[in-house]
Amino acid sequence: MTVLLVDDQISILSGLMSGLDWDALGITSVRTAGNAVQAREILEKERIDVLLCDIEMPGENGLSLLRWARRQGMDFVCIFLTSHADFMYAKEAIKLNCFDYILQPARYEDIQSTVAKAIQRVKKEHAEKELEQYGTLAKLHTPGLLQNLFSDWAAGKTLSISALRDVLRRLGKEVTPATDCFSIWGHILRWHTLPWPAQEWNFALNNIVTEVYEEKHYGILSFTIDSTSMGWLIYAPNGRFTDPDTILEPLSRAYPIISGHMHCDIAFYCSPAVPLNQLNTLSGGLLQAKRDNVLQTSGIFSTGTADSQPHFARYADNLQIRRWENLLAEGDGQTVCEEVYHFFDDAIKKKQVNHRFLHIFWVQFQQIILNALNTPGRELQKILPLLERGENARSLPEMREVVKETTHYFQSEESSCGNEKNAVERAKIYLENHIDQPLSAADVAAALFMNADYLSRLFKNECGITLKEYILKIKMESARNLLQTTALPVSVIASKLGYDNFSYFSQAYRRVMGVSPTDERKD
Repeated sequence: MTVLLVDDQISILSGLMSGLDWDALGITSVRTAGNAVQAREILEKERIDVLLCDIEMPGENGLSLLRWARRQGMDFVCIFLTSHADFMYAKEAIKLNCFDYILQPARYEDIQSTVAKAIQRVKKEHAEKELEQYGTLAKLHTPGLLQNLFSDWAAGKTLSISALRDVLRRLGKEVTPATDCFSIWGHILRWHTLPWPAQEWNFALNNIVTEVYEEKHYGILSFTIDSTSMGWLIYAPNGRFTDPDTILEPLSRAYPIISGHMHCDIAFYCSPAVPLNQLNTLSGGLLQAKRDNVLQTSGIFSTGTADSQPHFARYADNLQIRRWENLLAEGDGQTVCEEVYHFFDDAIKKKQVNHRFLHIFWVQFQQIILNALNTPGRELQKILPLLERGENARSLPEMREVVKETTHYFQSEESSCGNEKNAVERAKIYLENHIDQPLSAADVAAALFMNADYLSRLFKNECGITLKEYILKIKMESARNLLQTTALPVSVIASKLGYDNFSYFSQAYRRVMGVSPTDERKD
């Protein structure tokens, strides 16, 4: 929320800036202007919620400024400051829909109290406008309106309680700000069959959850959160839950039915019960719980409010960091992978694994990787996709996979470990298993997380030919075997070896074998 202070006396502007507790008022930005001209410039560029303005100023006065703003359609709340108790001023201010009129000198506490009331007016007007915007559309499309309200809320934005109550009223459901309610978020983690279409699993899941709660005569509203999650707001129709400790009992009964019927692993995050007017305290806790389930554990989890969430995390110590960095630089990625996995497992046992743990680990490990890349033969470009995957990892299984592939890249840089033969053998095995694909030297190197030029040099040293020449050689040898032992058309043989261009295949065969594929078969 933004406030604009307008006064031609710098001392008064400074006093207001320092004398009022803007943070306590919920003000995020305080702008100042020394005259009406400066104020107009700000008002034309920025959205202002509250204007605190002097009336008597050189040139254009505060009343004229407000008159201009109202003609522009600006709807901020205005508070006037003045040293003169002039009835004409007051009359004009009222006509221009001024919120209040403060006589100077006034105590900062009194000014702060008036600004606080103005902020409440702003919030009320925003809520009323929100409802007005929905208007007739809301009556016709109430489910869509509910979805919009709860989509924003599930993303951490403030939900207008008055707007929610109005929508419920349209549905014939009367609730008060004191009505008990709680929220459940369901998150599908894994499918044991082919994933169901979103519309189907939404329908099935919502039917089961709604049925078990309606059996208990609870009120229930459903909404979609994202492509794998949906939520429910459950409330007490009579205002109070008779036994808040049993509100999850229906979900506990439904859980095995859901996982069995839908063939999936699912996590439910359940908030405590609060009065409806405290609903906005719940979304932070639910969001945190969902983010913190980095182990992708299925089950039913109770959460707190946003303020009650623990924010612990574990760091790798400096000795571990230096050791992993040195091991990677020396080419021993396998040991690093094993030790990182052990670090993860230890953190799991100590219940230290959450969203923050994952974030801190990746910040540290990414730096280890970047430092280890400062050794000859290593290229940042080769593992940029892995770094991006690590940045976007939202679960521990995802992070394990990134660690495995990243450390394998370093393990595969054989010059540091003296395992050149092993690298060549692995490349040969890969080629045998993928001989039906149109492979290049770069493709093979990328699959082994190696530098293509480096791998080609290893082939030259080990086999007497480059990797590119080796790929061509084994493909043509396979082609000759098929030509001599099968009746397959030459075009089919070419296709089975990854060649789409028959002419190119024939030329390559003649170049390597000294005869054309057709002549090979005649012989």
